[in-house]
Amino acid sequence: MTSRGYETRNLGFWSRQEQECLEASKVAVIGVGGDGFQLGAKLAMMGVGEIRAADPDVFEIENSNRVIGSRSSTLGQNKAKVFQEYVAEMPQGTTVRTYEDGATEENIDEIVRGADLIVDESELRYLHVATMIARKAIEYEVPVLSAMNIGFAGVVTSYQPNYSSHGFHKAMGVDPQMPLEDVRGQAVEYDKVIPYLPSYGDYKVLRAVHNGAPLPSISPGVDIASGIGATEAFLHLVHKNGNNRKQPVWAPKYRYYDAYSQKAGVIRHPRLSYYTGALALTAKTKLGLNPTTSYPVHNSAN
Repeated sequence: MTSRGYETRNLGFWSRQEQECLEASKVAVIGVGGDGFQLGAKLAMMGVGEIRAADPDVFEIENSNRVIGSRSSTLGQNKAKVFQEYVAEMPQGTTVRTYEDGATEENIDEIVRGADLIVDESELRYLHVATMIARKAIEYEVPVLSAMNIGFAGVVTSYQPNYSSHGFHKAMGVDPQMPLEDVRGQAVEYDKVIPYLPSYGDYKVLRAVHNGAPLPSISPGVDIASGIGATEAFLHLVHKNGNNRKQPVWAPKYRYYDAYSQKAGVIRHPRLSYYTGALALTAKTKLGLNPTTSYPVHNSAN
């Protein structure tokens, strides 16, 4: 049950009509282990009426450096279930439906049908899952928002539910007719999914990630990504009210903010941005201008 009064501090930055729009909204959050957990929690705090949380994984100790739901008492528990229990403690009254098998071909229709927005936080290496989500989103004409953290930065974009230049397939270079099983075998091209590389990074980490190691992730970046993501989600959910609100950023553009370098803006050419960032990062590392880091490169595929 919703406890009125939670929204008092929202009003003043948005209207009563927009608050009611949020409360009537349904958002699917696919992947609640990092950015997705924080972003989903922000949506619940804002008053979104229903969140459909999908994640097949359990919390592990390594998640506790950046996810508020990863605590000693929740280690080994399903992430979607933990998210549901976390939100249940809020007075907003947000309903959370869980899908503890994650997004699958068997349940994706139920997850997407009737949603106003999809937040896709599935793992980058699972391109077939993101493709499955995008295709179902096109079927039901639901926009897809994607937020990611990198370093002390967050990067966000949205995909229109179509096959245009603003859609997922064009951005990721996936043939709309390609069977999902064939997409499963495709390698992820990082220049298509990581539009921003901080120049203060470490070249050996970038090389290890390209060889299959996990991308490091820290709390400040996750909070920034989820903050930008929640803002873009707000723009999606209240757009029908007009109210002189700006449009969310659509692919191929990305909105980003880096608290470390104090850079922010909109990336208009993501692949060019990636290679420019990689070049700067590599040069500064080799010249000894960047901070050194410790990284378990033994986790890579090599």
